[in-house]
Amino acid sequence: MIKIKVPSTTANLGPGFDCLGLALDLYQEVIIDKATDGQKQIVWEGDTLLPDDQNLVAIALERALSEMGAPEAGYRLTMCPTEIPISRGMGSSAAAIVAGLYAANYLLDGKMSKTQMVDIACDMEGHPDNVVAVFTGNLSIALMSDGKPIYSTIGVPDDIVFKAIIPDFPLKTSASRKALPDVYTRAQCVHNISRVSLLIHAFHAREYALLKTALHDEIHEPYRLPLIEGAPLIFEAIKSNTQAYGAFISGAGPTLMAITSRFDDTFDKALNLDALPLNHRWKIITLQANKTGATYEYME
Repeated sequence: MIKIKVPSTTANLGPGFDCLGLALDLYQEVIIDKATDGQKQIVWEGDTLLPDDQNLVAIALERALSEMGAPEAGYRLTMCPTEIPISRGMGSSAAAIVAGLYAANYLLDGKMSKTQMVDIACDMEGHPDNVVAVFTGNLSIALMSDGKPIYSTIGVPDDIVFKAIIPDFPLKTSASRKALPDVYTRAQCVHNISRVSLLIHAFHAREYALLKTALHDEIHEPYRLPLIEGAPLIFEAIKSNTQAYGAFISGAGPTLMAITSRFDDTFDKALNLDALPLNHRWKIITLQANKTGATYEYME
């Protein structure tokens, strides 16, 4: 029996649409145990309860067992309460998929390679940014080439933190993607290519003053922002009232993310969400980068 721990993620980081993902220290945990009688049982701890056909942990687990030729493997899967907000642009689906694949690999006695698990995860998620970051931790640069994921990782410095500004309403990724245009101008493409290049350099060289420019996007944020009520007000308050290095929409939204110095203890008070004319409740959570990616430990 093992306990699997997978991190949340924030994707895109502004201009890195569908190719940048960063692991954060909010987690989903599951416990998987082998069942010698061939029975398959899913147990939920806490208030959350999803049908099996909506539980991405179980779906990923069963897909991996099937592809590895062991669909009959029995198990007891315990779904622990998750820290990751659902449908908030913080990688809850990617975390669930990776947790399911790790669970399947335990049942398979480790017969799946990491490459196989990453391939299945990318296929299930539809893009590699979030899922690769769940595997690797830190900041991942991921893309698909000839149908296969190619990725690399940059270590995230300890002197920055991430301020997740999370609303009380969800936003489905499908709706957020539907808002995007099918065609972009050359100027928009050049804008994003230059910014994402600068962004990667800023992280690598710790030149955080570049982030305010590097985080600016023209591919998805202008089209998603109208879907997130209150977001323009919050972005303007971050820019005008705080010392944040920059801010962006986390994944498909609706969560917003700001990057600040680890030593800046003024952000929450300076942003002062209570003073803004918002129709929904928002909360601020301070997060650090996860450096390990998915992990597991044996239990008695």
